[in-house]
Amino acid sequence: MNRPTKLILATMILFCAAPTLGYGQASPPSPPGNTAPVTGMRPDRTTADRPARQKMQQRQSVLRQKRAECRKQASEQKIPLLKRRRFIRDCINR
Repeated sequence: MNRPTKLILATMILFCAAPTLGYGQASPPSPPGNTAPVTGMRPDRTTADRPARQKMQQRQSVLRQKRAECRKQASEQKIPLLKRRRFIRDCINR
């Protein structure tokens, strides 16, 4: 066999074996005693207490109202779409 034929043969063997190499790295199943709740958060994270959450929600609602007002002003002043984003950002920061 000449060199190009060997190269093609080696490549084909590698491609055939490559999909099976990935199965050896799969993580083992978790033990049945693991009863940690699935919250979608990392276990080292905590949620804020109720007063802090209410304060954050209030701040977000004020920001939403402010943004809605700025959008309304932008459409009333007929600010072009490309400049509207900057206008809204500046309006919120006032």
